[in-house]
Amino acid sequence: MSNKKIAFVIHSLGRGGAEKVVSELSIYWQKKGYKVSLILFDNQVGYPVGGELINLDLPSGESFIERGIILLKRAWRLKKVYQKTNFDLVIAIMESASFPSILVNPQTIASNHCNPDLYFSNAEWKLAKYLFPKAKKIICVSQVAMQVFRNKLPPSTLLGTIYNPVDFGRLAYYAQQEAAVHVDGKYIIAVGRLELQKRLDRLLQAYAESKLRHEAKLLILGEGSLRSQLKKQIDDLGLSGQVLMPGNIENPHPNIAKAEFLALSSDHEGFPMVLIEALAIGKPVVSTDCATGPNEIIQHGQNGLLVPVENTLALRDALDELFFNKPLYQHLSHNAASSVAHLSVDAIATQWEALAWKA
Repeated sequence: MSNKKIAFVIHSLGRGGAEKVVSELSIYWQKKGYKVSLILFDNQVGYPVGGELINLDLPSGESFIERGIILLKRAWRLKKVYQKTNFDLVIAIMESASFPSILVNPQTIASNHCNPDLYFSNAEWKLAKYLFPKAKKIICVSQVAMQVFRNKLPPSTLLGTIYNPVDFGRLAYYAQQEAAVHVDGKYIIAVGRLELQKRLDRLLQAYAESKLRHEAKLLILGEGSLRSQLKKQIDDLGLSGQVLMPGNIENPHPNIAKAEFLALSSDHEGFPMVLIEALAIGKPVVSTDCATGPNEIIQHGQNGLLVPVENTLALRDALDELFFNKPLYQHLSHNAASSVAHLSVDAIATQWEALAWKA
């Protein structure tokens, strides 16, 4: 049994890409024999995790002043935790956790999971320029995000990139389970929150104009504030019965495995896990070439197809091309799993460990 102690600090473990990374790594390290602690500010847990949960019960404030007070309270409570346990590796996920952790522990490794050009407010940039150079290292989820930080943070800031991991063994097990949603006939799939960022309205329009719509249905898994708006669009486009939106599914992987391929139509991403997981299952993908992530996962014409972000016609044509061009489909499918082999949880966890005790 190893005596290595690892702490994740994160706002909550509700469903999301960063939260899924914590799920994967915490389970992996617990199985490896490390002592894992998951320090939360809001006690939401939407994924299985490995280790001890520590809830500091400090959800986000509403006003600017409240957020400032919460930041200081989080730092104070984290300091008490760090004084109690001398962690070998502290990974703070996103700025809500990174800022207070760096304030009290310069050994914090701050893990960013978004495109800061899109998500950082002026106040967050000011804090980042002050605090991030004090951290042990800032780890970005994509090369593009790292370049944004390099351009805007002080030269003394230590930066690196580590991609999101996938536990291929557990993923294969999940994919072999009974599908939660039964679809008659062939279908393509999209998985994501029903929010503006995901631009499912664009996917619906492309699907409506495609030849594919006459051969395969569209299954959209996810929930969000745009449900009624998207449902109206489906009705207006005459797609009732062809587009299915059953909501959130705890295990979407069997439905991904049964689909022809996966489509992602977002305006922006961090490093989309759903693309990696679909490829790992052996499914090719069609994705907008949005910042950040897809073009660091997809090799156009090798494991999937990339289309310009705002080009609905190009998305329509890519959907048809992948569905009807059987040699292309077979080629992309053949390459899918091997194209993400470098993202195995073993390989990614080793990169994280190197930051703590192998450097």
